[in-house]
Amino acid sequence: MATESRRPPGASDRPERGPGPMARNAMLGAASAVLFILGLLITESFGETAVDVDLKPFFAPYLLIAVARFGIPTLSVGLGAALGEGVIDVFEGYELDDPVGFIGYVVGFTAFGWYVHEVSTDPRRPRSLLVGATLGAFVQAAFEGVAYLAFEASAGYVGASVSVVGNTAAHGVILGGLPLVVLLPRVSDRLERFVA
Repeated sequence: MATESRRPPGASDRPERGPGPMARNAMLGAASAVLFILGLLITESFGETAVDVDLKPFFAPYLLIAVARFGIPTLSVGLGAALGEGVIDVFEGYELDDPVGFIGYVVGFTAFGWYVHEVSTDPRRPRSLLVGATLGAFVQAAFEGVAYLAFEASAGYVGASVSVVGNTAAHGVILGGLPLVVLLPRVSDRLERFVA
């Protein structure tokens, strides 16, 4: 009796071209970390504009998430951005609230991916991108606001609120949604080839 192949009919004997899912996710995380670090090197030079409000290039991870699917790829991008921020934090000087911010990055970027890919009807529509970018930045800023209250001796509720609102606007709209809406149509084909 001949042994039957468990391969579906018509399947090729050649291995699948390109990296497998695990390697692809690692590449997404690494690309996110590198892009975020490069962006931070520029935006961090401006310093803080108000109480714990700064400029972060959220559009870079958002671009990768917008062309990837929701799930592990989204998580990989969020983790990469968090690691990129961590690298910069090491050189700037480690603070007690940095681990909370790390978690905030992962959860915030995942919230963006969830909204864009699972909630919105059209993930490429500018309104969907702006709402998702603002949501992701708000989630991350909320983690930062709580950390600010918990670890900053002089922090109060007003300062923490200013931090959350300011960072949501700076990360979610100014350096999040607006650049994303402009750049995504121009780079999506190239990014999709990278992600595929």
